[in-house]
Amino acid sequence: MAIIRWGHETPITDIDWLWKPYIPFGKVTIVEGDGGDGKTTMILTVAAMLSNGQRPPTLQDGHLYDAEPIEPCTTFYLTNEDEISDSSLKRFNRAGGDMTRFAFSGELEYHMTLKEDELRDVISATAARLVIIDPFQSFLPEGTNFGSITRMRSIFTMLANVAKSTGAAIVLVGHLNKNEGSKDIHRGFGSADIAASVRSILMVEIDKHRNRFVRAIKSNFDESDYSPIQLVFDDLRRLSFKEVNLQDAPSVETKIDRASYLLESLLADGSMPVSEINELMEEEGIGAKTTQRARAQIGAVLFYDEHNIPCWKLG
Repeated sequence: MAIIRWGHETPITDIDWLWKPYIPFGKVTIVEGDGGDGKTTMILTVAAMLSNGQRPPTLQDGHLYDAEPIEPCTTFYLTNEDEISDSSLKRFNRAGGDMTRFAFSGELEYHMTLKEDELRDVISATAARLVIIDPFQSFLPEGTNFGSITRMRSIFTMLANVAKSTGAAIVLVGHLNKNEGSKDIHRGFGSADIAASVRSILMVEIDKHRNRFVRAIKSNFDESDYSPIQLVFDDLRRLSFKEVNLQDAPSVETKIDRASYLLESLLADGSMPVSEINELMEEEGIGAKTTQRARAQIGAVLFYDEHNIPCWKLG
């Protein structure tokens, strides 16, 4: 018999944020982008900040705010680099990281794979609160078919269970595919099931002026914000975060703009039941609260059909 749980017996919990609204503790997050866009430098800068008891600035309604401090955190970093001391470790150090709070796998000589016992062991041994797997594809068990939905789903279920039980944020770093004409959420590595298996996906990208940005392309949390943040490098290649003036970047899409566009597209051919709308919007990483705001923005109206089902239509 299936296990049945009831809402009134299940406590509602808040998200514990490593970096609000991008990276939650106890969940799996994907960070993706083209090679050289700065995704590894960004996540290593975040790790350096955590090692000193700092969180990256909080994003809310397109603005950055100082985040609450945190107890200094250890990061465990899985990489396939031949020699980490002159690359990733150098970037962590350049960002001011505490070297006593940065642990990593033994590079190629002692190459880990994504086995649950190994992952739990290193998190336990290092007390890591952030685990970075960079690049994700390099740590799949030998013989794993990256295109196998069944196999990849089992791996992501394992990662989600490890993150939940340990409270660690697990961040997977990967490259975009070559399908530049497809939706952002379909440009990541592997099948669409991978995107569906995680709660947060970040994209790091460069515009035509060579400015670097990070933005959420999927988030299942009410605190989500699709506004971009600019990644600014100084002369020493140290990274900082800067608000983006949307008037100067009209092509950048905010979360509510995206939600309004999608909702208007859904209703363009006629009315739809509210339940179906919410389900489709959820697949795009847009929660019910944001959908309601989008409804108000485009002027959609509520009515009940002949079966007394609540529906929306354009006013």
